[in-house]
Amino acid sequence: MTNRTLALLSPNRPWLHLVYLGFFFFGWLYTAPTPTQAALSLAAMALFIAAYVFTLRRGDWTVYLAALGAVTLSFALLPVNMGGAVYLVFAAAMLGWLPGTRLRNAGLGLLVLPLAIAVWQFALPLYAAIAVGLLGMLAAGGAMMGARRQSQDATAQERQVRAAANAAEAERQRIARDLHDLLGHTLSVVALKADLATRLFDADPDRARGELAEIQSISRQALAEVREAVTGLRERGLAAAADEACQRLRAAGLKVSTDLDAEGLPAAQATALAMVVREAATNILRHAEAGQASIALTRTDHGVELRIGDDGRGGARIGAGGLGGLAARLLALSGELIVQDGPGARGCVVIARLPTRGATDA
Repeated sequence: MTNRTLALLSPNRPWLHLVYLGFFFFGWLYTAPTPTQAALSLAAMALFIAAYVFTLRRGDWTVYLAALGAVTLSFALLPVNMGGAVYLVFAAAMLGWLPGTRLRNAGLGLLVLPLAIAVWQFALPLYAAIAVGLLGMLAAGGAMMGARRQSQDATAQERQVRAAANAAEAERQRIARDLHDLLGHTLSVVALKADLATRLFDADPDRARGELAEIQSISRQALAEVREAVTGLRERGLAAAADEACQRLRAAGLKVSTDLDAEGLPAAQATALAMVVREAATNILRHAEAGQASIALTRTDHGVELRIGDDGRGGARIGAGGLGGLAARLLALSGELIVQDGPGARGCVVIARLPTRGATDA
């Protein structure tokens, strides 16, 4: 069976309650109907089923009208068939499918009145009235439980859809952050080397060709990194990222000092810190106009602290771009990212802190 078929046949759905209509025909065991009565009764039943399905699919104020119609139909049939009292049961069931409100509860309470009228006006046997009352309470209670389960299922399904959407958005943001962190640095270096190769093309062709060869190598490496970022397989080593950043900074004419001990870091922390190194180096190349830069990793009693500083013009702040993405990445590891002015309000220092405890490779 398909999921749609199983859903329609679920006991939480109101359609299976239509089997109660079989009680209507018990009355014909006592008094056989005329052909006209039988035809009118069956036509009325068909119209009732249509109204029942239509109103319960809507689940709004039309259910009250349908319940009133069921009571009216019951009164119309009781003079010739006491089985017509079953429509009072359906009135209770229909009201039970509605959300719990004072109006719904009042409607269920008022159904005692037509049942009493059926006993008094149409001589419905007392045992039959008791049976109808009990069936009505059971039908209403079952409908309330079914409505509650439907609401719970809808809420659970909505949560699943929302969780899937959040997971997809998180993956999209991860890919966007990785691509920004990877390509921002790489393209900055490519642009610098392309400018350098252009200036050297006539004065020093051999060195210009060397710069172009490096551009080719960097481009191939960037392509591989993009593929890894999209598939989520890349784990970036901190030491390798720091070495690469130092080479690029020195190639741009900066003096770079390093003090890095990356041994023993969890993979998730090393990857996050490697991203910080690359983003900070990219910002230095793009914006700092610096002459010196430093990369240092220190260990404390509480965790590790990575500092990338320069003596440029400063002014960097955490926004919605690369630094903002890195701040979110570190926060997911219970860490923090700080961007502040360098000593003497000169240059900029990017500080990444991660705790020792609670660090995982997730």
